[in-house]
Amino acid sequence: MVETNYQKVNRLLHRLGGVYRDPSRVINDATSLLNSVPGQHLNPDISDLLHNDGTNMRGLRLSGTISMIYRSNTYHIPIDLFLPPNYSVRPPIIFVRPVSSMMIKQGHRHVAADGMVYMPYLHSWRSGTHNLIDTVTSMSRIFGEDPPVYARSNAAPVPAPAPTPIVVPTPPPPRYHDVRPSQEEQERLRQLERDAQEA
Repeated sequence: MVETNYQKVNRLLHRLGGVYRDPSRVINDATSLLNSVPGQHLNPDISDLLHNDGTNMRGLRLSGTISMIYRSNTYHIPIDLFLPPNYSVRPPIIFVRPVSSMMIKQGHRHVAADGMVYMPYLHSWRSGTHNLIDTVTSMSRIFGEDPPVYARSNAAPVPAPAPTPIVVPTPPPPRYHDVRPSQEEQERLRQLERDAQEA
């Protein structure tokens, strides 16, 4: 018997325990996206989100590709869509995850050098009116106007990325969180930066 998207997401949330404040909303939104055309190439799993302050949050990730149309051609952009523990009060955290044949376009208006997606739909997020299907639809439209990645060579940018932990190398913009790290967290951040420079 094939496991439905609802069953997959429910099973993963059960494994996560009480991570989410509103597990019903997480299950409904994630399942709706996975069952929709915009989310048909995404797969749910559990992943870690590492913040610069050293905190590690485990949560649901939807990874795979989303379609965009650019110059009358359809392209598939690899993404990781992470639902933070306070979803749906806070928006999803999304990264473009280029495969080895791709590079992130420098200076892209909506995608930072680390792949983190910033777009008006996320900045204006409201729990009662916003959802994951509209998030992905908005992202596909924006990417179709200005693709966030380009090919390093003539290879087609179609393959889905290998699962990797989500790492947030820069803090989210103030509109997402107004959290000020403690002295101890600032020191851990400095140590992580030093370790990254040494690597």
